[in-house]
Amino acid sequence: MRVLGIIAEYNPFHNGHLYHLQESKRMLNPDYTVCVMSGDFTQRGEPAMADKWLRASMAAANGIDLVLELPFAFASNNAEFFAAGAVDLLDRLGCVTHLSFGSESGDLALLRETAAFLTCETEELKAGIKAFSDQGISFPKARYESVKRCIGETRAEVLKNSNNILAVEYLKQLNIRNSSIEPITVTRYGTGYHDKETFEEIASATAVRHILGQSADIDAVSKFIPKPSLDVLQSSKLPVNPGFRLFYQLLIYRILTTEASVLGSVLSATEGLENKLKKAAVQSKDPESFLSGVLSKRYTATRIQRLLTHTLVHLDKHSFEKIISGQINYARVLAFSKKGATLIKKIKKEERNTIPILTNINRELDKDAREWQLLKFDILASDIYHLAVCGETYSRSDYVMKPYHHLP
Repeated sequence: MRVLGIIAEYNPFHNGHLYHLQESKRMLNPDYTVCVMSGDFTQRGEPAMADKWLRASMAAANGIDLVLELPFAFASNNAEFFAAGAVDLLDRLGCVTHLSFGSESGDLALLRETAAFLTCETEELKAGIKAFSDQGISFPKARYESVKRCIGETRAEVLKNSNNILAVEYLKQLNIRNSSIEPITVTRYGTGYHDKETFEEIASATAVRHILGQSADIDAVSKFIPKPSLDVLQSSKLPVNPGFRLFYQLLIYRILTTEASVLGSVLSATEGLENKLKKAAVQSKDPESFLSGVLSKRYTATRIQRLLTHTLVHLDKHSFEKIISGQINYARVLAFSKKGATLIKKIKKEERNTIPILTNINRELDKDAREWQLLKFDILASDIYHLAVCGETYSRSDYVMKPYHHLP
């Protein structure tokens, strides 16, 4: 049995994602395809352009057999923990044989060489990262410079592009876990990850969201997303492409009513960032002035966005350490096809999984379960997202929504 694993955000599922899926299936000819997808907040700390249920239904409508949620604590985190949570989930599902990811490089051997070096985490590498970080530059740039100094520019170069960086992290996590999952890569086609430009019928998710930001008409992106995705978006009555602005007042309220010491316990709060949050919250007049009050040369915009999201949901360092040290994870089903239902039954019957498979949290998990330490953040993140975007939480609550069943 061949089971293809994919890690994605599908924010939204566009033609580039369809190309990756089709190429992966062509290369592997899998019996089943499983995707681990981020929830209502993305890896960059931004609110997703549509909630996890809508995006999961897009994925299933486009040919994914089983869509699982990457828990918030991993999904809205740096590349290392994002990859760690997703690879762990796929590995412990017990059925995934291959992991496919896009990369700008397309050179799996080169990506593996860089990943192997990072897996070893030599003293020379760590000393280099510290030395460059002490110069006031961001961690990604410090790591790139250190890797270049240690093993040369060719291998370090792959750490300059977003998809390559995630690819290296996936490979590193496969190494750490000594996983039997085999990696394959599909060369990214068309525009870059963050490009707002378009290429024929290929546009990055960033470009699609940018177009939607300029036009409220879903048809404006019809050229760049598959028809099943378009159908899902057009049939939905939910707001699409919410920005940080909708969360601004909730965030300011959270910061103003929380002691600085408590803000300092938030996962991404380091080196006094909680004090910058307090000061910016008091002085800001709008989302833009607030962000500019927190940003600095040392911290990337992505790092700050994740800090703000962690602050909203109050994902704290102690809780995250318990999740990591306890190796807590689960497979939360968001959508499935007929084949996906068959795969779930097969996994359970053959007892392949070493983590719970959740389809109904009302009856499958209580608050005494260790997995609740992770799940509670998913539920809260979803409630906050829907409160800001929809004005209420109940109708799209994790306790109310059921996995989307795609019937071809």
